[in-house]
Amino acid sequence: MRVLIVRLSSLGDVVHAAPVVADIHAALPGTTIDWVAEEAFVPLARCIAGVDRVVPVALRRWRKQWRASREERRAALAELQSERYDAVIDLQGLIKSALVARLARVRAGGVRAGLANRTDGSAYEPLARWAYSQAVAMPPRIHVVERSRRLAAAALAYAPQGMPRIDWTPPALPADDVAWADPRAVWLVHGSAKTVKLLDETFWATIATALVAEGWRVMLPWGTDEERARSQLIGALADAGEAVRVPPRLPLDRLTSVLQQSAGSIGLDTGLSHLSATLGRPSVQLFLEDKAWRAAIDWMPRTRALQATAAIPITPEFALSAWREVAAG
Repeated sequence: MRVLIVRLSSLGDVVHAAPVVADIHAALPGTTIDWVAEEAFVPLARCIAGVDRVVPVALRRWRKQWRASREERRAALAELQSERYDAVIDLQGLIKSALVARLARVRAGGVRAGLANRTDGSAYEPLARWAYSQAVAMPPRIHVVERSRRLAAAALAYAPQGMPRIDWTPPALPADDVAWADPRAVWLVHGSAKTVKLLDETFWATIATALVAEGWRVMLPWGTDEERARSQLIGALADAGEAVRVPPRLPLDRLTSVLQQSAGSIGLDTGLSHLSATLGRPSVQLFLEDKAWRAAIDWMPRTRALQATAAIPITPEFALSAWREVAAG
């Protein structure tokens, strides 16, 4: 059997979808699994053990360069259609992902499966259903990992067993990255594309200062120029010299290798925080929106999800207390 998973983006969503790979292999040994991802997330999808082939697409870039990307689009379509699948499973539920699922080739008697409805807190476009031969209904309030697991299980007629599992197999560290793979470094994941998720620089500087005082080092990652400037400001406010560092922006496969060898992370509800937690590193996840119930990596024993409420705001000491707990094992 050959299965195609369609989960194009983003970092956190690819992480949340990844447990379906281990589920499928456990239920249907010998299955070959391919994955379609946006070009930026291809290196991450290649780190998921059990994924045979990752098909890159660049829908975001192609929309801006439609004429210039004509030959590249043809090549990508040829690669997508180079295999026939027993099942194509769209875990995203958007028109763009449904289009990719529709363009993939399915064997006679095969299935194209996707979501039948929106679930709370998740993007969904009802027109995506036209691409599916099987639309799977979900309860409105469901964890995003559980939603993907149920969808894949319904498409392939098995029952998922046990807790979610992701077997990450990142590449060996290149020499240039060894300096960033610090087993005493806590990664403070302060950046987010959504301003509602952000905490101010003094919050993070307070945490960084306390961690250094307790014998840890600190890494301040970034993904945009604005986030790099924030990292530099947080480092300056912490005033801890070389104990607080701003690493370079790394491709996701190399970043996965580095995180796997780090002390762990304290971070917002973002992809990097979810990646750290699923790598089994001690992780504290900070949810400013009411989303811990649907996105926290709550099955990992060394992860703590802190949900802000009107009565209990997230403070530096609250986050540090949770870190001390998970770091102690």
